[in-house]
Amino acid sequence: MDRSEVQWALVTGASSGLGVQLAILLAEKGINLVLTARREAPMRDLAADLGHKHGVEVVVETIDLAELNGAAALERRLDARGIEPTILVNNAGFGLSSAFVDHEPDDLRAMLQVDVVALTELTHLFGRRMAARGKGYMLLVASVAAYQPTPILAAYGAAKAYVLSLGQSLNVELAPRVGVTVLCPGLMDTEFFEVAGYRPPAALRTMMLSPAEVARIGLDAMFAHKPNVVAGRLNKAMTLASRILSRHFQAKAVFRMSRR
Repeated sequence: MDRSEVQWALVTGASSGLGVQLAILLAEKGINLVLTARREAPMRDLAADLGHKHGVEVVVETIDLAELNGAAALERRLDARGIEPTILVNNAGFGLSSAFVDHEPDDLRAMLQVDVVALTELTHLFGRRMAARGKGYMLLVASVAAYQPTPILAAYGAAKAYVLSLGQSLNVELAPRVGVTVLCPGLMDTEFFEVAGYRPPAALRTMMLSPAEVARIGLDAMFAHKPNVVAGRLNKAMTLASRILSRHFQAKAVFRMSRR
């Protein structure tokens, strides 16, 4: 069989947290993997483990999507390997937590480059190839922050709102042969908060889910061709409430909660 006919999944942000769990579940389904992130060592360990346990082929591509043209560089590398992903998991991302005007300009640019620009470029590059072949799946990882204004995480929440809108639109544009699903997790026990410098309020920490559970919810929704899924019952209730309350009220409530 030609290598391009073998089923491959490209998982970004695959060095820790949710990305690792998504890769594990895909490997359990017998799907070969391309893992990509900035940190090579944890991906090498994960690749060796998944290959041994599940008999899948796992390729590691170290790349920093905060750099310009990172998505195009990744596409060229996969072309050179003869790998054509039939699944794209756009999981890479990080947040910044502080007053918006206190963000360092370089940090803000890097976050938007990863969370918005690189995600969009990867979705475009591989989405058009899936559309041409008439098959494929894409999972875009957003956040429950996409559903309301998020003071102290303002730019991050706005970036995730963009991801939610993009994915819901593409779910219609590319249907039925290419499935596009947006996964909106709430709080998870990952490195996100350490990187973002954000300490969740106690009330929100009670809603925390494991990355393994969120990964299962996301992939189940993707393979079912759902447009989007919110992980966790309490998170779903919160996003439903956001349709009723004014956005200004929500912004003030989030701001008060973040200062406790």
